[in-house]
Amino acid sequence: MVGLWAGLFLVLLSDAESIIKSSDQSVASPLEKLYYAGFTLSTLGVGDYVASSNVWRIATSIGAFSGLVFITASITYFVPVLSAVGLQSKLSLYISGMGKTPQQILTKGWDGRNFSSFFDTTSDLCQMLMQHTLNHHSYPVIHYFHNSQPKLAIARAFVLLDETQTILRRGLKEEIDLDELKLDMLQTALDAYLDMVKGSYLKNPSPNETAPVPDLENLEAKGISLKNSKELREIFTQQLHERRKLLTALLEMDGWTWQDVYPRAS
Repeated sequence: MVGLWAGLFLVLLSDAESIIKSSDQSVASPLEKLYYAGFTLSTLGVGDYVASSNVWRIATSIGAFSGLVFITASITYFVPVLSAVGLQSKLSLYISGMGKTPQQILTKGWDGRNFSSFFDTTSDLCQMLMQHTLNHHSYPVIHYFHNSQPKLAIARAFVLLDETQTILRRGLKEEIDLDELKLDMLQTALDAYLDMVKGSYLKNPSPNETAPVPDLENLEAKGISLKNSKELREIFTQQLHERRKLLTALLEMDGWTWQDVYPRAS
């Protein structure tokens, strides 16, 4: 707005007689032209100053249309952007509220036989995550909205959820009954977000940190059957190397580390 105002003001200054007072037809002063430029861009149309010729009337009309379009476009764009940022914070808070670590999320969701309470949240998670991904395509600027609070940081929350899903899908023994449909839905939503981030913001990830192998002993203590440590290490260090490399870059880009996901990881 300041740029438009200053631009129109400078255009009006190019001709000493561009604007006149409507009351006595005398030439407007520079300060009065600044006032005229302001109410023209705001489409206020006070009328105490007018353009002196057809050329300046046309210039005034162009200025008025520019102000109208700019203000309307700004409101049309910024309101949905703020809504999208609000959804981002809501999603982060939702995931963080499930647990501080992937292990904690899983132990809270375990009822001794399966993870039904965890899967009860999957539909809401998928819906918010897919909407958040679509918002990135419509309003890429939301990617640069950062939050210094761990529970509201989307990068940390996303990695937290992705690691939880990985342990569920890849780390448990087959004897544990899982809701495959909801697990596939969650996988699809997570993959869509990662594909968007990789395509637009992390085309050549080169993180400084190496993703750790999570300590899952507390899950076994809760009676959750896991694959042996050798298999788990191979899954996390080799089979998921590229994915976790991208997750590491995502964390670092937002100012976080794996210590914020696995506090006891070395």
